[in-house]
Amino acid sequence: MKNSRVRNQRVSNTRQRKQQHLLEVTVRHDKAVAQRNRAIFFFTCKLVFFTALIGGAYMGGREALRRFFWENPDYFLSDVRVATDGSLTREQILAVGGIREGRNIFTVDLGKAQAALMELPQAERVEVQRVLPNRVNITISERRPIAWVISSAEEDPTSSDHAFLIDARGVVMRTKAKLPEYLHLPVISGVAIGNLAPGQRVMTPEMQAALELIRLNADSTRFQVRNVDLAKGYCLRVRDRSHAQVTFGLDRVDAQLDRLNRLLDHLEPARREIQTVNLLVERNMPVTFVDPNAVASAGTARPDPAPAKPADPKVVAAAVKPSQVKPTPAPASPSAALAKAAADAAKKPATPAPVVVAKAAKVSKAAVEPSAPARSAVPQRASGAVAPVKAPSSPTENPPRRKTPIEFIKKPFRLDG
Repeated sequence: MKNSRVRNQRVSNTRQRKQQHLLEVTVRHDKAVAQRNRAIFFFTCKLVFFTALIGGAYMGGREALRRFFWENPDYFLSDVRVATDGSLTREQILAVGGIREGRNIFTVDLGKAQAALMELPQAERVEVQRVLPNRVNITISERRPIAWVISSAEEDPTSSDHAFLIDARGVVMRTKAKLPEYLHLPVISGVAIGNLAPGQRVMTPEMQAALELIRLNADSTRFQVRNVDLAKGYCLRVRDRSHAQVTFGLDRVDAQLDRLNRLLDHLEPARREIQTVNLLVERNMPVTFVDPNAVASAGTARPDPAPAKPADPKVVAAAVKPSQVKPTPAPASPSAALAKAAADAAKKPATPAPVVVAKAAKVSKAAVEPSAPARSAVPQRASGAVAPVKAPSSPTENPPRRKTPIEFIKKPFRLDG
């Protein structure tokens, strides 16, 4: 026979146990109502008091802020200090930031003003600071452009309305004020500028390679980049100050620049100038040089003067009066010219000369006329010509010298035979 275990069980349930512990208290109805009303009254009084206290504090604080801060003349903005290192003007900065003098300094939203100024393409870092009681400081660090960006190399970027400036990170911008340092910046051409917008960053491989080349070559004095053409797409065609054309690849621009510097070092003792060089080839680079003879001939050659344009006869006739026109003398014959020269020489004052000129009365016909062989050797003179006659030389006189025409024509005479 199985032994069954006796289990402990409770004699009462939960409801019975609750009824055993109840306290039998009898409360009067009137007293309970009074207690309830008193509690409601005290709660209402507390609620009203705290509500009035909070409302009074709010109204008092608001009035205090209005009188001591919002409408206090001491907190009116009267000093706005703008510091920038570029071409942005004070008026442009204040207009974009929404900051104007005369308003309360606590109404200026510094975060909104800073966000608006950061949207300017020229701005790289912006700081807006409130200084009590009436000053706001604005500090802007502008982007430093390193090159111009245009579509064609023949276009002048300084006078074009379609040209952009670009900084070292590739952010393009436009500026109304052309600073003097912008005029000598290198030019990047062959770019589709129709797709560019101010503040946009250009991330194309050829543009980044061109910017790296300009940045690495900024301090060079031998090879100064003036124009970078990106039209090919796979290379950079660079022209320097001496119009030498150098072709760069898009990769490892620093290594290609080192090879170019070594080439310039090698050519410097010979004083040879590069005309073209292709740096895409790492070994046996193709190089051409400037011909010094061609440069010298080009420098000394002068352009032929343009032929004179014939004057219009109608204009000349209208400009010259008939009274001002003088007749042009006809050309004289050789005999007449010789006679005129003799007459002019006779009018000049005589100069003493050691040569003696024979007179016509003392010269005999035999002494004057040459012999037959000599006469044939003497050329025939025209009628009226003057013939010089030599005087007989003596041993005491000076040796004969070559006579001038004035000495011969001092006393001319005619040989009649």
